[in-house]
Amino acid sequence: MTTHLPDETAFQHPSSMIQVRGVRVHNLKSIDLDIPLNQLIAVCGVSGSGKTSLAFDTLYAEGQRRYLETLSPSARQYLNQLPKPDADQITQIPPAIALRQNTSQRHFTSRGLESTAGIESGIQHYLRLLFSVSGQIFCPDCEIPISPQSPETVLAFIKSLPTDLRFQICYPVTTEEHSSPEIMQELKQQGLNRVILNHEEYQLSDDLTVPLSQFDTDAHEILVVLDRLSTRTIDDSRILESLEFAFNESAGKVTLLVMEPLSGQTTGVPFQIGQRQSFRFAFSADMSCPQCQREFVQPEPQLFNFFSPSGVCTNCGGSGLISIESSRIRSAETCPHCQGSRLNASALAVRVNGSNIDQLGQQPIRQIGGWLEQFSEGLTATETKPLAPLLREIRERLSLLNELGLGYLTLNRTRSTLSSGEIQRTALTSLLSSNLVNTLYVLDEPSSGLHPADSHRVISVLQKLRQLNNTLLIVEHDAAFIRAAEYVIELGPAAGRAGGEVIFSGPLEALLASNSSPTSRFLNTAENRALKSVPDQPTSEWITLTDASRNNLQNITVKFPLRQLCVVTGISGSGKSSLIEQTLFPLLAAELSETGTSPLADGCQSLSGAEQIDEVILLDHSFTGQNPRSIPATYLNLFDDIRSIFAQTPDARLRNLSPGHFSFNSKSGGRCPVCKGTGKIEIDLQFLADISMDCQECHGKRYQRELLEIRYRKLNIAEVLELTVDEAFPFFRGQPALQKKLKQLKDVGLGYLPLGQPLPTLSGGECQRLKLAAYLNTSSRNKTLFLMNEPTRGLHPLDIQSVLNCFHYLLTAGHSIILIEHNLDLIRAADHIIDLGPEAGAEGGRIVVTGTPAEVAAHPTSYTGMALNAKFS
Repeated sequence: MTTHLPDETAFQHPSSMIQVRGVRVHNLKSIDLDIPLNQLIAVCGVSGSGKTSLAFDTLYAEGQRRYLETLSPSARQYLNQLPKPDADQITQIPPAIALRQNTSQRHFTSRGLESTAGIESGIQHYLRLLFSVSGQIFCPDCEIPISPQSPETVLAFIKSLPTDLRFQICYPVTTEEHSSPEIMQELKQQGLNRVILNHEEYQLSDDLTVPLSQFDTDAHEILVVLDRLSTRTIDDSRILESLEFAFNESAGKVTLLVMEPLSGQTTGVPFQIGQRQSFRFAFSADMSCPQCQREFVQPEPQLFNFFSPSGVCTNCGGSGLISIESSRIRSAETCPHCQGSRLNASALAVRVNGSNIDQLGQQPIRQIGGWLEQFSEGLTATETKPLAPLLREIRERLSLLNELGLGYLTLNRTRSTLSSGEIQRTALTSLLSSNLVNTLYVLDEPSSGLHPADSHRVISVLQKLRQLNNTLLIVEHDAAFIRAAEYVIELGPAAGRAGGEVIFSGPLEALLASNSSPTSRFLNTAENRALKSVPDQPTSEWITLTDASRNNLQNITVKFPLRQLCVVTGISGSGKSSLIEQTLFPLLAAELSETGTSPLADGCQSLSGAEQIDEVILLDHSFTGQNPRSIPATYLNLFDDIRSIFAQTPDARLRNLSPGHFSFNSKSGGRCPVCKGTGKIEIDLQFLADISMDCQECHGKRYQRELLEIRYRKLNIAEVLELTVDEAFPFFRGQPALQKKLKQLKDVGLGYLPLGQPLPTLSGGECQRLKLAAYLNTSSRNKTLFLMNEPTRGLHPLDIQSVLNCFHYLLTAGHSIILIEHNLDLIRAADHIIDLGPEAGAEGGRIVVTGTPAEVAAHPTSYTGMALNAKFS
């Protein structure tokens, strides 16, 4: 198919274009492209048309590979390097950075600890630096500041005391290593003749008449009196000499005993000497409390990192929770040592501007800016200069988080409690705040998880990044993002082998004027369609949650209809995931389990109506497996039928081959012994990226030659696994059981997938639809409630109808569906909408309106209603 190239771009200088020639990655058919630099470019097309292959597996892979080649071999060995894309030529490509869709809602380190919004956005790193360089340690027991003392600082303290006060300079000596008589003898030899023992003052006479026998000699403290002075006349040199001697003799410990009562002094401890009342002031040259002697460590960045042994709470291991097990249920409670902060006491003892790092992380992001400005205003010019770059980095990230509409979040929010839209925007913050220039940014669906009312925030940030002379390549289906692009590349015309061609490449204006491609027709179609005012199927069955309060939910009572398509809507952060994935699903799962126990106290007062369903299934975007041996054919048990068909052929019977021989996972089967049935050989090049090559023994076919000689309708089993679902459906005519399973994949819009494609290579949306396909046409008579989060993610608007057809089939079979969704085409098809809001965070978590799409559209303050009116009215 000929590439469309408008006249206005045909004469751009080659140096201002990324030139791509003969790209054959995956299903791309040796395509040629000239992609303008320093523009916002949208890559669109139907699902499976090759968008990811072009954007990530070609452009990003090549941009990253070339940049990494500038590093030394010793540095490259520690980096994950992508394979070189199969292309004739790629020129003028800048260094590349990518933001892919993360299909997992959680993100853990190797130690199993969950990430937070602060870590995901990149701001936590800079806050750790700030606390390490500007933090003040406070003893949590005594509430006094801790800092290393010196003779000069003690002298300054003495000068701050009122005049006419008598004081003594002392230092402590313990009897851990020597007996008291030995210590007394040493002190006498040094010319010291006065000590305080057990709150009594003694004179060391020549015959050592002190009654030492009355004291316990194990770890007993003796205060040695060096000098007795008054604040009436202060001799700096004499005091400094005594203090230096005391610091040296006592490993940095000095005690001042003030003989008169002090008003307004909070750090002095009452200390009785005989019948006299005095006040004791302790000073230390190390990081220890002068009052209770509690020791602290010098702050450094890793002290504030619960992923690090330096900062982690040892009681909970950095999770902030401890497991509680009873005879009926296993639950988790807040760690009593760290109070859920995940940090140890030394980290929590450090404060900046009155807050420790955990207290700061509990504040909404929009308030942290005020805290930072208050801290900055208290700095002197000398203190401000070295901190200026650090403060600037923090301000920029705070500003970007607020600009992206995330000001309501707290930095301590764990990733699992964030919605997909919040995860996407926090990741964008880390990526976009780098202020890089002349860089290629490749983004996978930045609109993912965003309500239409949120889209303009992300678009605005992307445009600002483009203004820094960067090139932004976004894989998108959302009309608002495509319209915001300056240049559009559309791939197609269909999916899989029927795609991989460039059907349009040019400025947005040319796309809108052409009306010759699926995307142009979609953008140009006026949708004046009436909104549903009556559910397709009425219901009298409901599941009710009472006083739901998880995260930001404001003790709301929600009724979910059964046997209908129910869609939960609202702007990102309004509480949708908290309601469905973190409240409704775990409560229903516990209620329907054999134990019959449910943690209602944690996020909900009561649940009713669960007896009307038999099971609840959450279909999320997580991978169905990380095993590259898993393929669509094995996931849906298609491969069992295929192997049986091949085993029944005349040639297979003649050779006594069973279905097991046609398994590439079985050691006793006919798989290739060299690659063990993977078809690939991984070659470790040490300093270069690992290379995955076709196995030289089986040439990537997975099987031994004997198995490949067995054919069914002229194809061997390796060639069958290369068929797409759409190609396999007519091929297996006369096999109704097999065609029924293939139709499940076609019905969810996965007809373009090859039967043998490794599951880890699927996108998040493909994973969710693959799981959905497994439940279609099921023989189970159970009444099932399906919960899904954004089932349209990754789908071209023209593919959405196929998913709606699947939902209709499930509803007709007596099942129920509850979705979290932002796509207006799917929302329009809902029987019942629950719109949360009105805003995000603490200003959300309430029910704005419920009802049919027409009723929601009629609500004056619903953002979802406004979006429905804007598109369909």
